[in-house]
Amino acid sequence: MFDTHTHCRHSHDSKEDPIEMIEYAISQGMDYLAFTDHFDGELTFLPEFDYIPQIDLENHFDEIRALKERYKGKIEVGVGIECGYMKEANNLYLSKLSGFDTDIIINSIHTIEYEDCYMPSYFAKRTKSQAYGAYLKAVRESLDCPYHFDSVGHIGYVVRKSTYEDKALVYKDFADIIDDILKTIIAKGKALEINSQSKGTGLDFLPTTEILSRYKELGGELLTFGSDAHFCGRIGEKYSLVAEWLKATGFKYLFKYLAHKPIAVKL
Repeated sequence: MFDTHTHCRHSHDSKEDPIEMIEYAISQGMDYLAFTDHFDGELTFLPEFDYIPQIDLENHFDEIRALKERYKGKIEVGVGIECGYMKEANNLYLSKLSGFDTDIIINSIHTIEYEDCYMPSYFAKRTKSQAYGAYLKAVRESLDCPYHFDSVGHIGYVVRKSTYEDKALVYKDFADIIDDILKTIIAKGKALEINSQSKGTGLDFLPTTEILSRYKELGGELLTFGSDAHFCGRIGEKYSLVAEWLKATGFKYLFKYLAHKPIAVKL
């Protein structure tokens, strides 16, 4: 088992010690754990989020690299980061990340049209079609960013805090742009993340099984598993459920990343 998407106390929204997370992962029989703490560069362009502290990149990478060495032979520790995409932050990510050795970079959408889609106000001023359509447009735009990334994080994130009575993001309602996203992920050799933090969506994981099946139809193979854990107890959550669904659907592998190279793990 492995987990390519977790957050420790280096992220503003976690208090967990990375050593405790590693020890917990070992106790669960895992052989790879990536720390992909939040680099919320997009928030530096949104004054209302000044209260959210930015990650200390040097400290983050130094500590996780040291733990990678300390636990060698017991568990593989992935040195990573999660970038919150917004086009205004492109140069920030390019300049700040270039000097660090990393294993995996996740590119994710959290803000849309200069608003945080975790907030009810995002949905209050938009119909469901507008809110979800704008989210998917941002996901598509993020795929053309100039900085390096390996996987596309939690497609469907916008549903987590959606306030609509019918929250489902249905493939047929956005088929053209979803197909464009999936085809572009495949063409660029990026991985599609399966994210098991699905609270509030009514799903077991993100993206939907419908979108994942379409990814396979289009020839997609690169998939990562990420719990998006912010505390020990969620590390690896639903890994077995995800693996069983993938096998039943015809997928053969999940992938972990070391030095930005995908390593296939047979299901």
